[in-house]
Amino acid sequence: MSQSQKEAKERQKELEFEKDLINFITSGEFVGSNDNELSKILVERHRWIYEKKIKTTKALWDNFRQILYEHNQDILKEPLSDMEFAQVKRIIEDLHTPYEAGQFLYGINGISQVEIDLDNGRHVYLTVFDQKQVGAGNTVYQVVTQIERPSKISGRENRRFDTTLLINGLPIIQIEEKIDGDKINEALNQMQQYIEERQYTDIFSTLQILVAMTPNCIKYMANTTAEDFNSDFAFEWQNPKTNKTVYRWEEFANFFLTIPMAHKMATSYMILDGTKNRQSLKVMRPYQVYATNAVLEAVKQADFELPINKLGYIWHTTGSGKTITSFKTAWLASRLPQVDKVVFVVDRIALTKQTESSYKAYDPEGSIEVEGRYINAVSGTENTRALRRKLNEKGNGIIVTSVQKLIHLVKQKNFKVPNKHFVFIVDEAHRSTGGDSFKKLQEAFTGAAWVGYTGTPMFDAKGNVSKNLTKDIFGSLLHAYTIREAIADKNV
Repeated sequence: MSQSQKEAKERQKELEFEKDLINFITSGEFVGSNDNELSKILVERHRWIYEKKIKTTKALWDNFRQILYEHNQDILKEPLSDMEFAQVKRIIEDLHTPYEAGQFLYGINGISQVEIDLDNGRHVYLTVFDQKQVGAGNTVYQVVTQIERPSKISGRENRRFDTTLLINGLPIIQIEEKIDGDKINEALNQMQQYIEERQYTDIFSTLQILVAMTPNCIKYMANTTAEDFNSDFAFEWQNPKTNKTVYRWEEFANFFLTIPMAHKMATSYMILDGTKNRQSLKVMRPYQVYATNAVLEAVKQADFELPINKLGYIWHTTGSGKTITSFKTAWLASRLPQVDKVVFVVDRIALTKQTESSYKAYDPEGSIEVEGRYINAVSGTENTRALRRKLNEKGNGIIVTSVQKLIHLVKQKNFKVPNKHFVFIVDEAHRSTGGDSFKKLQEAFTGAAWVGYTGTPMFDAKGNVSKNLTKDIFGSLLHAYTIREAIADKNV
């Protein structure tokens, strides 16, 4: 068999693999599978819809144009004209980095809009994305394959993308498939080449997640720039019950590509890192997602009428990215309707500024103008007077402070705890949380919910008579990711 025949045969196998993947995520039934659990993956209301006729960039734009019109019929009396839609295209084409795309998709207060002038002179805002519509409402989920992409750079080849997942008509997740399990890095390199060739531009500017997939090995990563592409930041998925790596592509699809999970991964579980001169897009690792989910579910069940809510603790080893995990948890919790304020508590005053700086960099809303002044959803506390003021302020922001300032504040005779639903997220929960001072702090904030994050929890070891066990202070273990698992994953 000649080399060209071998390549053609391999290509045919990849197309068959792609067909199985499409069948799985659109119908919920995998060809040839007897695994009933794996086939029960998508709710009836929101399935991925395979748009087999969409094969070109122009067809993608036309599809997005139609969805944009259908979602904005309260504003638009008729479909967008060519001149009107050209303004929309220009906004998307001007997204030069994945970070800018992430900002665009998040929008303001979770609603992404495009601002255009209609032919009749009206100035309007058209909604593209609404974060509250994840897996709900009129959100449209589509799959396209084999999109033809003409060369963007002279002398380079035309390209054809394997599988693309669209949300509301925009490419959000790109999947490149290889039939040989040993070629996972080849799939990653292929996507790196697309970035270098400027193929992830125009309507593909909105891509958030890249997935390299073989039948028995899958890695995913955040979209990035050519100079920052690093396959070390391509992660494998893990089973939530065991933290064991997921190898089968069907199992990965079952965990990652379902609705609303895929949508959440590309929105709720992305980090817009706005660090000055190092802006980038980051996607959470599986154990970070599971921990965040566990805390949010516990917060949703909290009864703020009780004297205290010890929701539990997260045990994640040092170096596993607790800052990102705790920020995402704090940020998402602060958006829950039953929560008034989230207070992130560090164990040393010296860490307050460092944590505040990281949190502000990760905040997708950045500075917001309110009554003529700019404020951040994330704020620090330079002293106890500032802490007192911020605890009383309106709004659902995140306060970063130290346990020492909190303890000092509640000891002041004239301090009165605001009548709010507080969620306290305590970093390094094994230190500075024992003893009567912290106990009195918890008692002072009546009805508050408490969550601890630690890399080294205090256990009830044989002969241990300490009353400062992590579970006694915060409640039961919510999620664990230990040093043994981290070393096995090569994550630390």
